[in-house]
Amino acid sequence: MKRRRITTGLVALPCVATFLALSCSSNDGNVVSSGQDASVAADAAALDAAMDHVRTPYDSSITPDGPRVPVTAEVTSERVLMQELMFAAGEMQTSGEPFAQHFAGRNLTFYDRIYLPPDQYLVTTGEDPKPITDLFGFSTAVESYEYSKYHMNVVLQQSGAGVSLAAGPLIAAIPLATPLARLRQRESELMTSAGTDLAGYAILPAPANNPKNLLGFGGLFPVFAPFKSFAPDVVPNTTVVHSCAAGSGYSGIPSGQLTPEYECEYNSLRLVDTAAQSEHVLVPAVLGLTIWKAALWAVDFTSRIHDAAANPVNAVADADLAKVGTKNNIVVATDPPRAGIGTYIGSNPLEGMWGLTMLASLDNLDEWLLTSLTTADGAALGGFATKRDALAYDYTSPLRWFPAATTVAVDRTQPFPPVTSLAIADATSRSEDLSALLLGNALFFGMTDPRNAGLGQTVGERCVWDGDPFPADNGVADGEETAHDRALGVLRVAFVDLDRMHADPTLGVFHDNATVSAGAITRSGTVSTTSLAHALIAMRQLVLSLNGAITQYGSADPDPVADAKGILNPLPIHPPGGGTPSFSSRVRAVFVANATFARDVLTRADGSVANGAAITNGVATPKTDATTLDAQTAAIRALTEGFLLTGDETFRTRARAVVKQLAVRFYSAKARMFRGVDGGKDEVRMTAERFAWLQSALRETHKVLHVP
Repeated sequence: MKRRRITTGLVALPCVATFLALSCSSNDGNVVSSGQDASVAADAAALDAAMDHVRTPYDSSITPDGPRVPVTAEVTSERVLMQELMFAAGEMQTSGEPFAQHFAGRNLTFYDRIYLPPDQYLVTTGEDPKPITDLFGFSTAVESYEYSKYHMNVVLQQSGAGVSLAAGPLIAAIPLATPLARLRQRESELMTSAGTDLAGYAILPAPANNPKNLLGFGGLFPVFAPFKSFAPDVVPNTTVVHSCAAGSGYSGIPSGQLTPEYECEYNSLRLVDTAAQSEHVLVPAVLGLTIWKAALWAVDFTSRIHDAAANPVNAVADADLAKVGTKNNIVVATDPPRAGIGTYIGSNPLEGMWGLTMLASLDNLDEWLLTSLTTADGAALGGFATKRDALAYDYTSPLRWFPAATTVAVDRTQPFPPVTSLAIADATSRSEDLSALLLGNALFFGMTDPRNAGLGQTVGERCVWDGDPFPADNGVADGEETAHDRALGVLRVAFVDLDRMHADPTLGVFHDNATVSAGAITRSGTVSTTSLAHALIAMRQLVLSLNGAITQYGSADPDPVADAKGILNPLPIHPPGGGTPSFSSRVRAVFVANATFARDVLTRADGSVANGAAITNGVATPKTDATTLDAQTAAIRALTEGFLLTGDETFRTRARAVVKQLAVRFYSAKARMFRGVDGGKDEVRMTAERFAWLQSALRETHKVLHVP
């Protein structure tokens, strides 16, 4: 994502998804309703306001005292910073289709991605569609949502900006002679399960001597561990074709519709010079947020099934589940009637391939994290001998943590380069790294969890984790060689280290960083509002996941009785202070301590926010420098998370005050934009991280906080 510096100046800035209702003109007719909670199922049926509705300005908004001021923007950097990008991509997806449909009441079938002009809501009433300009709806349901998928696919399957899946430890264990042969074998299994070859998208077995199609799908370059950053220079093939397959078009692009050829094969989407353009460093936050973003899409892609003609189907007989996705199967779905013969994993053959390849990447990444990407001394990398050892990791165990940066070298003489060396570049433990690992693996674990009604029990996931194409698990945290227990192992280690290494002994709040020397932990003495918000977002999802209740986009769970269901509870922990609480109840208690700090120390009743605090001898002193847009919006997220997990209205009351200060101190009514600094000039440097905080804070303002 490009970094942009936006100031008042020359040209008008369009109202895009980031700005939602607060920044859109009250006269544009693109209305976002309020007064409904995300936890209310009836939201899905809510009707949108009339298209000619004029929105009443916010009580706290600033009325322009003159004409609108034009703005201008300039690109200050085109380099892709992966930690920021994956955070933004996840929030963009959450603020996309689900927000437009379930909160704003939009009918998604009324949008057409290729209709010109764009931004049209094509209302169908039995006659020809009536186009209505809908900036809010199109920018959320189409632009925010689809661009979030673009970010994910470019990184994990097209650009090569990371460690090849061929180097994944589970792929490396396949008993074949070369990395290419091993990866080719695994991709053949995954594409067969998705029926990608039957639909005409892939050739199986992969051609033996075609350098443009080494895996069966042209140009596919699966990555399982993205690099820290890269320059995104590519030379895409923009030749226009009618379809990616002889029989049917790409998902959403029917046969006969024009589409660029790079949608059909990815050779021209590889970085021009991967070695020169990429920063060969592994960062745990990048890896964790990649797991989160990939899992968000993989839920869409793999929780569904389709027939051999690529038509979506909803159910198969229990006796046929194990046959779904097997080569030349003759399973016929029970719903809908008259489904085609043969049933495969995925919402369609292409998305099934994407989703299953993503899951293979996440499974290999968790294995690598546990076996190779931790350290016990800050000098050498290593890991846990078994998954059982990782699941038994405790506050009293010999310390092992994820270093902040690891350099990686690969052998680029091979088409899918193997890793030749790893070395610690920065042995610091960062709370943001651990939070990202928790957030990503909370959702990934939910997909493997047979207790989870919304994820693990979907028909697609039951077929994915039944032994083919991924090993089955017994549903218990007992250290099996499965994605289920690998994800639980990462969750266990990451949370224990976050609490053990970063929590202040007096206040319980997480310090941003921690270092280790001769076994002694030294905490940084600082807590930033953004880092604390990341931790609170992650811990709420962790509680939901452990208790078998996580959903694709989260849900409220204020009842601590649910903690009795925690899957890690049977494995004892011994936190400081004595006692042996259950794992889920410990996570909840730590969450409450940190959320309370966000409410009572980092924010005030008038809605003002500190960028962070310094901590000395158990005493916190809030920072007094001008509040940034990041901190103000991150505080909204932190307080909202506090309300959603506890049900304590004091968190929501404080969050509402922070929202009103956001409107008063950061929003320029003349320019229709948010400033980067409290009360500062009408100027903002829009990074991917800042975009994510702003977009998600405004989303939660309308879904949960109901600020009028």
